[in-house]
Amino acid sequence: MSTQNIPKPSLNGANIKIRKRVNKANAKFEPETFRNSIFELVKDITDSNLDQISNKLDSAGNSLDYRKYGETFFELLVSGGLIAPGGIIEYDEEFGEISFSLFKLSNPEDPLPGAIAWVNLISKLTRRYKYLEKIFSETSTNIVEYINRYSEENNKKLATGFGLLYAEGLMSTDAIKTLQKEHLVKDGYALQFFTMLLRAYLKKQHVQNFFSILSRNRVELIDYFPFNKRTDEYFIRHFDSEDMHDIIKYKKDRQVVEFRDLLMQQIADIIGSEGDRKPIVIIIWDAIFSNIKWGVRSEVIEQQTFSSVKDYSILLASFTTSPKSEMALLKHIQLYCYEDAKLMRIFTQIIRILYEEDVLSYDAIVFWSTKGALPQGKSTFLKQMEKFLAVLESLEDESDEDQDSDEE
Repeated sequence: MSTQNIPKPSLNGANIKIRKRVNKANAKFEPETFRNSIFELVKDITDSNLDQISNKLDSAGNSLDYRKYGETFFELLVSGGLIAPGGIIEYDEEFGEISFSLFKLSNPEDPLPGAIAWVNLISKLTRRYKYLEKIFSETSTNIVEYINRYSEENNKKLATGFGLLYAEGLMSTDAIKTLQKEHLVKDGYALQFFTMLLRAYLKKQHVQNFFSILSRNRVELIDYFPFNKRTDEYFIRHFDSEDMHDIIKYKKDRQVVEFRDLLMQQIADIIGSEGDRKPIVIIIWDAIFSNIKWGVRSEVIEQQTFSSVKDYSILLASFTTSPKSEMALLKHIQLYCYEDAKLMRIFTQIIRILYEEDVLSYDAIVFWSTKGALPQGKSTFLKQMEKFLAVLESLEDESDEDQDSDEE
């Protein structure tokens, strides 16, 4: 049978489809064209009608190719323009900035209401186009990198909006980690931005949730402070001035837990070691001071020392219930201060606090000064203690006189 008249199958249709796919894949990336399409999409809607704007954006995802232009889209939604390398915001010459961007919606005096409306818009978009959640989260990291280039007002809006996004689970910790870059930390941008972000987050979530997330991602709040201000004293002063006392309380509570865990581990180690017979009160003292992140300036070191001694005085007093344990603590403090030069000159103040907090008794301090002091730094410490010992003796004499009067 002849095959000359049998038509050959045409591949034209397949070729056309293949060519279309190749053309789409190789289509030129044009952020400005996408920006113009957004303006065109909402041109007939009043700026204040966010519901209509949201509906328009919601229905235009496929035609505007949100997947390809997701990063550009988020830049527009945040800044109202395109963010060029270096953090420069480029607005459209004809239409200006996007009216429903975070920077446009929020008022710098009170950015929260505008930021809430903006987050609702983002939330609706990411529910409709799930892939945008990842793209937006990744883009937020790039945007945060330039907070040193934005205005103070825009940073306030940005931190508030991102804090709410974070509370909604729509932003990853990577953006927060970006704040740890040296140039942002050194000049205080990181701390300022992080504080505003945290304030917004706490409007929606509990402080414990925030720190749990940081802990899981091995992020420490103190790392956002400038290098020369990473002390407990500055931490407390900063958040006290911001009226964010929940942060201070959480940090102190966590320090107590960390100290307890450290103490329990040290006690367990001691119990498991037959050769070590240190009194528990000495173990507690070492645990307290090993947990301090020392400042640089002498006045900061003094404050850290006095605060720690006072804060843990009740715990120490629980283990100085005998003359032997009191003397063990006194000798250990003497040796501890002798071996740490920064503490030598405040030995007397430490002992005074312990006396006032009923950790050490008059009899123990006097016995140490007359018979119990160790050779290390003995003359220096006794010289320091002269005035305090004189005060103690006068107080004791007055106490004896009062007691005699009562008996008469």
